[in-house]
Amino acid sequence: MPTRFKTSAMMFMLGTLLPMMVHDRLDAQTPPDSKKPMRIGIIGLDTSHVPAFTKLMNKADATGDLAKIEVVAAFPGGSPDIASSRDRVVGFTNQLREMKVEICDSIENMVSKVDAVLIESVDGRPHLQQALPVIKAGLPIFIDKPLAGNLADCIAIQKAAKEKNVRWFSSSSLRFYPGIYKYRNDETWKGKIVGAISWGPSPMEPTHPDLFWYGIHGVETLYTAMGPGCVSVTRTFQEGTDVVTGTWKDGRSGTFRGIREGKSDYGLVVFGKDKIEVADNKGGYAPLVDQIAAFFLGAQMPVSNEETIEIFAFMQAAQLSREKGGIPIRMEDVMREASAEADKRLAALK
Repeated sequence: MPTRFKTSAMMFMLGTLLPMMVHDRLDAQTPPDSKKPMRIGIIGLDTSHVPAFTKLMNKADATGDLAKIEVVAAFPGGSPDIASSRDRVVGFTNQLREMKVEICDSIENMVSKVDAVLIESVDGRPHLQQALPVIKAGLPIFIDKPLAGNLADCIAIQKAAKEKNVRWFSSSSLRFYPGIYKYRNDETWKGKIVGAISWGPSPMEPTHPDLFWYGIHGVETLYTAMGPGCVSVTRTFQEGTDVVTGTWKDGRSGTFRGIREGKSDYGLVVFGKDKIEVADNKGGYAPLVDQIAAFFLGAQMPVSNEETIEIFAFMQAAQLSREKGGIPIRMEDVMREASAEADKRLAALK
């Protein structure tokens, strides 16, 4: 993150905010007293996900894994150069205060009070630096979309966490909508999907690669059906529409249509060996929050880190394809360049 951005973000914060489904227990951090709820902290109070997730996690009559966790502390953060962050952080911070969540003046202070962390900052650019103190503390992490503001930072998070043996995952909530998630976990579809087309809103934010900001939802939906293994990406860009097609190593094709003009909604069509099916796109935050709770308590991660990194490589390749006039971009080239840059960034942060 540029020094100027870090300084302005800190000044902003100080000036306005200071006054699996199968539960195979792994080596997750657990509360000192197992009879008490696991203490959850939140970094970044500038998205509607924050009060929504907190209400689900702190619900008085919660059952199952949600009854075993509680949001107890948060650090506001905030990005002064993104209106959707700057203009909402104070309101969401006040909402958490009303829910009796302690508002901390630093990430380090918050980390000392919790057993697991949600990184919720709507701006992906600070996610790497926000994740590093959590990784240093050895706490499990959920990182909301986008994982980071560029592919190199995504890979840096993966490398830093692997070095410290820290568990993390990231996902769009759409992955776990029952009508979409079934294409990943339903035995009747395994090995039978020959292609898929997803679509969804894709407004852009100048500080992020085009699809990172909101197209991630539709791309994650595509990957839920297709699984990892994309080798090249081609993007056709229009002001109101994106069409991004990936070729998988087994010869299958998957396409994401990003919508910026006309009727906008989420959707998925799956092409199978035996049938073609339009997915049910109904859902909400609850299935994702259930997955987060189970993960924090020790369940296997519901999305592998490698698949998440590939999703962001897919979107980075789409960015390069647009910049180069729509030519196919090889995923391995994108990954190699970003991995080298990630090493440089981690070295500079040590």
